[in-house]
Amino acid sequence: MGLWSLRHPRPHRGRGHHTDADGTDLTAEQQRLLLHIRRIAAGLLAIAAVAGAAFARDFLLPAVFAFFIATTMRPLVRAMSRRGIPAWATTAGIVLVAAAILGIATSAFAGAISQWIADAPRLQQELMHKLAALRSSFDGLIHISDALQQAAAPANSDAQEVVVKQPMLPTVFTVLAGYPLNVIFVASGAIVIAVFLMASGDLFYEKLIRVMPTLSDKKAALAIALDVEREVSAYLLSITLINAGLAVAVGLAFWLIGLPTPHLWALFAFVLNFIPYLGPITGLAVSALIGFVVFDTLGHALLAPLAYGILIGLETQIITPAVLSRRMEINAVMILLALAFWAWCWGIAGIVVAVPILVSFRVLCAHVEALAPFGEFLAQRHSAETTTA
Repeated sequence: MGLWSLRHPRPHRGRGHHTDADGTDLTAEQQRLLLHIRRIAAGLLAIAAVAGAAFARDFLLPAVFAFFIATTMRPLVRAMSRRGIPAWATTAGIVLVAAAILGIATSAFAGAISQWIADAPRLQQELMHKLAALRSSFDGLIHISDALQQAAAPANSDAQEVVVKQPMLPTVFTVLAGYPLNVIFVASGAIVIAVFLMASGDLFYEKLIRVMPTLSDKKAALAIALDVEREVSAYLLSITLINAGLAVAVGLAFWLIGLPTPHLWALFAFVLNFIPYLGPITGLAVSALIGFVVFDTLGHALLAPLAYGILIGLETQIITPAVLSRRMEINAVMILLALAFWAWCWGIAGIVVAVPILVSFRVLCAHVEALAPFGEFLAQRHSAETTTA
């Protein structure tokens, strides 16, 4: 059963009968049995796909990242090809520009990162000292609570006081110690595969058309591939530009507040904002922690998370909905479920690719009629539903 049969089911030949793909008439009982078999097969296939994705993580992660990188750059490669520039030359130019940007970023941020790493023990000691000072300000309330507990306890009570020692706060570098090698492996593999995908031009589309059995299937497959490319490219480019603007705004705000190395926190905001919901929350928490460590007064320390929260609110509630088209918006529940699933399956890297995968699947649902109900669940609430609710 091809793509055409998914979008345009063949009509029944008579009451209680159905014509199968090979032209055989099926009775109503056979139809029900065939439907149950197909549902069981689909369920088993879904379970096998999930297990395979988790098992083949080290192979699939670079391939998925490479697919999205190549898809994002594909419109540029195709536009240059129409002007007579071969795909390999455009790909070489993209690689050179990316290498230059990476080199500039490394030279710009290496010093700040090294300084924060060197100051990490001192900052941890200062954080513990400020937390102890903050706790001492509540000693009066603690003494009152202890007095009330002693008054309520029996006179001959043999209750013993148990003191639980608080563990030292783990440093970020200790938590992330196991990640650098994996990140380097995934990034290098993704870049190499993406370069070959971009340099191959439209080879993938040509092979896709060739393997489809009928003309209608060829047209449907090509339409799906081009639509996925267009939507994913537009989404990733839009999100990248929005995050770059947010990074500039965060850097300026932190510079005005007086936070050291504001350009480093701008980069931090840029990277984190690729992760929906979890990224902004993490950035808000880290900005509050850094403000509390760096500044002496509580009011001054709260300026950093306040500025970060205001900028994130403007980005999520005004800028992003205005930039992204309605068809690229996905409801929040499905995004959270996708984040949870891909985080369980692929870890932190899965969180990064969760939304692009969801966008690609929504495009597929728009083209395949059998998947249309899933596409409806992915979509945002329609305006008519909002007014009647």
